[in-house]
Amino acid sequence: MRNPFQLPPGQAHFAPELERAVVDELYKRAWAAFGALILVLAVAGSVLKEAIQRHPPIGRVLMLMVVVTLLRTLSLVLLKNLPSPRLRYWGFITGSTLIAFGFADLNIVSYPYLELPELALLCMIDLGICSGALMSMGSSFLTYVLYVIPNIGSIALVVALGPSTRWSQNFMLLGCIYLVALVLLALQLALAYRREVILRMEMAEMALRDNLTQLRNRRALIEFMSLESEQVLRSWRITPDPTHPKTASSLGILMLDIDHFKAVNDTFGHLAGDEVLKQIAAILTETARKPDMVVRWGGEEFVIVARDTERKPPSRLAERIRERVEQHPFHLSTGQTIQVTCSIGYSVFPFDEKLPALLTWEQLISVADTGMYFAKTHGRNRSVGIMAADQIKTDSEVLSCLEQSLEKAQADGLVRLVE
Repeated sequence: MRNPFQLPPGQAHFAPELERAVVDELYKRAWAAFGALILVLAVAGSVLKEAIQRHPPIGRVLMLMVVVTLLRTLSLVLLKNLPSPRLRYWGFITGSTLIAFGFADLNIVSYPYLELPELALLCMIDLGICSGALMSMGSSFLTYVLYVIPNIGSIALVVALGPSTRWSQNFMLLGCIYLVALVLLALQLALAYRREVILRMEMAEMALRDNLTQLRNRRALIEFMSLESEQVLRSWRITPDPTHPKTASSLGILMLDIDHFKAVNDTFGHLAGDEVLKQIAAILTETARKPDMVVRWGGEEFVIVARDTERKPPSRLAERIRERVEQHPFHLSTGQTIQVTCSIGYSVFPFDEKLPALLTWEQLISVADTGMYFAKTHGRNRSVGIMAADQIKTDSEVLSCLEQSLEKAQADGLVRLVE
């Protein structure tokens, strides 16, 4: 499926998810379509019973189509769990093409043996199945071509082989008009379904974004970290050397707070505060890497999750952000320009190499928040990292000591500060 979704730039990031959704819908509709196909083949066999008794090749073609349909149904089960939607799509197309050519062969094989009314009935059944398949098809014009060409081709051949009559000409014209109308209708339904899927994805994305800054919100962070933290812990569990894992991944967690933000609101107004927040969000987005996640935690607080930190404290990233905020001229809509600074606390998940599951990612947010608070109470406009030391035993020990006094936790050998 060579990207059938030519989406506008603002929606281009929806293409992979849209592709999966359309293929899933394709398979969902296919179950009902194949049940109907078996029923139609049974009806066709009953209607053409006498013709089959007179001419066994017709019966053999019908039985072959039943077998292909059953194999196609089996392929749905086998292909259902393939991770690639494109492989599933082409598996679907392969089976559909076999069925389309099967009906075309049935028309041609039956031509010498059937009376005109029987042949017309068979072709109408053929077109009916084709119409049902077209109505269930999804995303690519190729799917319609693969269905239309064999059927129209077989009807054209049957008409060409027979005597030229008014009936044959009208029948050919009717078949062409019928299939063209169905293609247009099916394409319209496919476009409508695509719009429906994109609308659902846009609404879901809106629920995970902060309206003011357009950054991800706290709910998005929870969804992201629920999966990401488990993958990180799994990488630590499967490593051959837990004390020095080379294949294990880590996450840097940073908490940022704008210094004296209340003074900005009080002096310049809340509109100016909103403009500062949006410019801070732009700085964070530009400074962080693409795989990283930037979140508005709430108010003037932001969280950055840095992926694949290789157990190194994200101190360089923290300092880069702090310096860019400090040096950035914040232009307000009133024409004024102000300077603001920020304080940052950070840590690394997993917190302790020897005990990767010691602290959850939610607890690491609290640890980073403690580092940020320490930075604020010790001069502001600085970044402070809290890393595990050698004396950690339990998670409650770490958290309770940090809540009481960061300096005491450091003196007791539970944590070490990185600046």
